[in-house]
Amino acid sequence: RLSPGARLFGSVSMSKAAFAGLKAVQEIRFHLCQTSKGSEGVRNFLLKSYKNMKAASPATPILIREASGVEGGIVVRQDFGVEKRASLEGMDEKAVEKEVTSLLK
Repeated sequence: RLSPGARLFGSVSMSKAAFAGLKAVQEIRFHLCQTSKGSEGVRNFLLKSYKNMKAASPATPILIREASGVEGGIVVRQDFGVEKRASLEGMDEKAVEKEVTSLLK
């Protein structure tokens, strides 16, 4: 169980209220290319933050879909099949972190 001051992602500290919102998240799906420059920020974010994300919500599936030439993006599936999507193409690691955090609210 995480304390109220626990960190979900590398440098972003989530409040207790924001963490409570993760209960509604059923799945987090990342799409990226293994080699493209546009997906580099997503790759770096996942390398540094995957363990923290999984520790914050171990029951939530975090899927990483890699395919050649795919644009970097994220899909967050919430209760009742509601999906939020965002493009992460061309973003650096910090911008990816900010976008992911905003989608999880």
